[in-house]
Amino acid sequence: MSIIKYCIAALATIGCVMAAQGSIVEREYWFDNNFVESHSLGSSPTALDISSLPPGLHWFSMRVKDGQGVWSSAMTKAFIIPHEVDNSTATTIQRREVWFDNNVAERQAIGAAPVMLDISSLPAGLHSLTIRVQDDLGLWSSQKTIYFVIPHEEVEEDVELISYCYWFDDDLPHLVVGTLPVSGKTVAGVIEVDIATVPTSGEHTLHWMIGDSKGAWGMLSTTANSTTFVNSRGDVNDDGEVTITDAIALINYVLNDDATGVNLANADCNLDGVVNISDAIALISYVLNSKW
Repeated sequence: MSIIKYCIAALATIGCVMAAQGSIVEREYWFDNNFVESHSLGSSPTALDISSLPPGLHWFSMRVKDGQGVWSSAMTKAFIIPHEVDNSTATTIQRREVWFDNNVAERQAIGAAPVMLDISSLPAGLHSLTIRVQDDLGLWSSQKTIYFVIPHEEVEEDVELISYCYWFDDDLPHLVVGTLPVSGKTVAGVIEVDIATVPTSGEHTLHWMIGDSKGAWGMLSTTANSTTFVNSRGDVNDDGEVTITDAIALINYVLNDDATGVNLANADCNLDGVVNISDAIALISYVLNSKW
């Protein structure tokens, strides 16, 4: 407190110096903008009594008046009166309080030992836990807040794979949807893929997805599964094109049973598993109409 008195005395000294520079006939001061309670100030350095002021930030203002009755502008300085702490008494924590999600109204007291807090009533999502403590002088500490997440419960459902779909290249208009061959909960059997809409020659891509009993499709929002293959149906002589020369080579094979230079897998044009005159007819029809 004495240091603050010396500081204010220094301000009063400034007023005295100002008096030496002119004809000063009156001096007055006040605290915290309370001009109504202003006090006269002597010309000598004066120690002002601030014992009645509470701890915290305060303002000291002073002005002077000359022989012509004119007051100067007020000069104001800030100062702080610190809180006095009785260090002679050792403080201990007497109370602990916690609350969730800034809900101070429902705070609860906890003990000094580690405590298991009940969060069963909190919904899934992000939450905050705030704690503060009080000492034996009745003073509360600053609050400390931490955040935690209650995860959503994963509900296991009896979901089965029941369907499939596939398409070639970017030909979504010819998307094919079918039912999986299911035995109990196990997918068993072979799914036949119809390539009738796929152009004869060139490299192509087969895309497919699997659907479940909840109506969800696997990898629906990302890239579907894919397999690259080459469709060589009708390319009997393996030259990369389907033309009348392939039909001639196929007819020669059927008549002479000579497989020299003949790709029998490509020669099965009607896809019945055998190579005969029916394949030659199907191939000639494709060459003429560009359609199987």
